[in-house]
Amino acid sequence: MKKLVYLFAAACLPFALSAQENMFVIYSVKGNVSIVENKVETKAKIGTIVNGNSSIKVGANSFATVLCNETRMFSLNKAGNYTTAGLKDSCKVNTSSVSANYLKYVWNEMTKSKGTPEKNRKAYMSNVGAVGRGGEINNVWVDPRLDSVNYVSGTIPLSWKCFVDEAEEFTFRLYDDTKTNVIYSKDVKKKHVDISDVLKLIQPGTIYYWNATVKGEPENTARHYLRYVPKDEYQTYFNAIKKNDAAESDAELNFRLGFVLEENHYLAEAYNYYLKATQLDATNGFYRSTFMSFKKDFEIK
Repeated sequence: MKKLVYLFAAACLPFALSAQENMFVIYSVKGNVSIVENKVETKAKIGTIVNGNSSIKVGANSFATVLCNETRMFSLNKAGNYTTAGLKDSCKVNTSSVSANYLKYVWNEMTKSKGTPEKNRKAYMSNVGAVGRGGEINNVWVDPRLDSVNYVSGTIPLSWKCFVDEAEEFTFRLYDDTKTNVIYSKDVKKKHVDISDVLKLIQPGTIYYWNATVKGEPENTARHYLRYVPKDEYQTYFNAIKKNDAAESDAELNFRLGFVLEENHYLAEAYNYYLKATQLDATNGFYRSTFMSFKKDFEIK
């Protein structure tokens, strides 16, 4: 009986080793970089999966940034031939200046099988809207991502959805930091109010709240957080999230910043960086689909 157990364990060992095998995905590439597999050399592209006996060949004045095991990122910026076996230690690095949520999102999209639907990026974001500000009533619903908005500049619609098809008009209200004093009220037929409508009333460094109600119905009890962030405070924060120990192209940088800014509720800024990423790499369907999903979520035309 013991012999059978040992034979079974030995038979399963290759599968166990295979399950532990690292997989690598090309995240960013610049210059002369290629993948060598079975002595066949092909040009490395973003999203290329490298595993098994493959190797990454990096030419002079070139680099390849690689994702490994969902939340690991590192760069190969010295000319040479890198085998997957030789890269295993790089997968053990526990620190990274890049958001782990962002890396999980990119990893999932780059390694999923063809035809698999894109998973909404918001599933990878931990900073969902704040809680405890009162529930929605009057058939009006606000996306949790809009429950907290950090505003610096630009424009973003404060939008909502309504579960009553017959509702044709809504009342938007802006409150001061007491959550009770209405400092602005407007009746609208669209399900959003652009933040530019209230810019003359709000001051940097101050917190405000807003909500929407079907016109004629009781005032909504919900209060949604809106903070006007001073530019110097935002710049300090931006400089921190811009840092990356690994090399990346301008397109990847802008896309990453868009994701992190959205996750932390800087929606107007996120829009600009997502847009820039699609402009810098117009052929990248991943960037474009994420940007289009972002615009749809927040009613941006």
